[in-house]
Amino acid sequence: MLSLLCLLALPGVAAEPNLIDRYIDAKLAEAKAPMAERSSDAEFLRRVYLDLIGKLPDTATAKKFVADTDPEKRAKLVDSLFPPMPVSGMRSVKEAPFFDRWTYFFSDLFRNGQLLEEGINTFYDHIYRSLTLNVPYDEFVRDLITASATSTWADGAANFIARSHVFEGDGYQMNHEDTADEIAINTTKLFLGVNAECVSCHDGAQHLEKVNLWLSQRKRAELWRQASFFGKTFIDPSYGRFPHFQVKDTRKGYDLTTRSSLRPPRNKNADITPTFMLTGERALPGESPRQAYARMLTSHPQFARATVNLFWAELMGQGIVDPPFEFDLARQDPKNPPPAPWTIQPTHPELLDALAADFREHNHDLRRLMKMIVTSEAYQRSSKAPKGWKPDHDSLYARRLVRRMSAEQAWDSIADLVGVPQSIKVTFADKKATRVMQTRSPQDVEKADRGLIKVLQSFGQCDRYAIEANRKPSMVQSAVLMNDKTVRERLKIAKGSRLEALLRADPQKSNAEIVNELYYAALARPASDKERDLGVEVLREYREQGAEDLLWVLINRLDFLFY
Repeated sequence: MLSLLCLLALPGVAAEPNLIDRYIDAKLAEAKAPMAERSSDAEFLRRVYLDLIGKLPDTATAKKFVADTDPEKRAKLVDSLFPPMPVSGMRSVKEAPFFDRWTYFFSDLFRNGQLLEEGINTFYDHIYRSLTLNVPYDEFVRDLITASATSTWADGAANFIARSHVFEGDGYQMNHEDTADEIAINTTKLFLGVNAECVSCHDGAQHLEKVNLWLSQRKRAELWRQASFFGKTFIDPSYGRFPHFQVKDTRKGYDLTTRSSLRPPRNKNADITPTFMLTGERALPGESPRQAYARMLTSHPQFARATVNLFWAELMGQGIVDPPFEFDLARQDPKNPPPAPWTIQPTHPELLDALAADFREHNHDLRRLMKMIVTSEAYQRSSKAPKGWKPDHDSLYARRLVRRMSAEQAWDSIADLVGVPQSIKVTFADKKATRVMQTRSPQDVEKADRGLIKVLQSFGQCDRYAIEANRKPSMVQSAVLMNDKTVRERLKIAKGSRLEALLRADPQKSNAEIVNELYYAALARPASDKERDLGVEVLREYREQGAEDLLWVLINRLDFLFY
């Protein structure tokens, strides 16, 4: 056991600067902050695999990449992780880990969960297909905002609007105005990065002066006018078996006289002409309210800024504006700074604007944005602090910020390490997922394996209802990895497992070879001399039990769970 504990304690020509590095490096130079070295090949390989496709590289890939001397190998690796671009006339939906990973990301973001029942699968399929076809993000968002359907079980995009429904009390009667409010709040938050929840209940004045300068100047009636774009939109749960929704524009409009189930009474005398909160713009003659709102939202510069910031946060560990859904629009422009004691909110405002401009100029292409980020030197830096490092240098991206795997990444990585595919029934579909990240919603796992859902919840899995995903580490997670029955049972030698293949290989593998294979599988690198010697000692003494124990050691290392 002492040998195992020792293992737990062990750790692990720049390219032409792209748009990102010009701004990041200039800021570091201005602050005279030291810059971390480039990450090792194994560190980069593991990082970009987990970030782009949500899984660990296989051992063959890891060995080949680490040994490769091609100076362009990182760029080529990144290219290989993006599926081929769609061709004209393409109709079939391709399968790829990239699509699994990012469909799951958007499903969390849009709360594609149990309230939609069979609509979960059609919403999932719509997102997946849009990613497969590389639909421009502004077009994708406009489709979500404007979709109508006679059944959300048949039309995936309409589930985005249906998901925001609010029932009256404990019954199944829809509260129309509360639903319109929720749609306005969600779209403003998700696509503009502005959390208007507070001003849906009261004016910002005398409430938000110390929280958000721009929102402190907003009136509650402005949120109602934003919600009025959905005043004619009716979400009807009465079509077929509940909850089976229609989404249609058949209502007369937003009504201030109705009672709210969620918020204080509305001012019945307020102007509720549909008006875009950021500009005061209204619909064009003959333009439907939802179409107008979708046009205004996706054409506003803040849409691109919020989008690139969201993906920057997902790939870099924190946003240029952080948290990504808490933009203060009065604190964005260094040329027009806010009054003291307020400061400019973005850490790199010029970079944020440049990324947003580039995103717009290139047709809101998410793949291009992600590729630009992961091929930057800022992304490729080591997570080890350089000499002279100070805590405030992290906001300048002097090094790569370490973060914990998501709940889904953690379990799928354990499953990959074990080498035995999972089988999780997809609810309401004749399909089975082999990875958590291929499931349609957390309820798939909950119905299949109560033990596993508890493990995922301990690692901050989003429930798509009230609990958002988080990557905060905790002692509970350490206890789960060390002691949980579901985890320990998963690590045992089983038919078809990696351990069985290694231990029963013909010709027989040496203990040193087995140790090295497991390190490549878990950490994308060979074992160090000390790690190899300790692992060999464990295997020589116990063999099969020692192999299981070594697997347990690897998943409990910090450099397995954090990357």
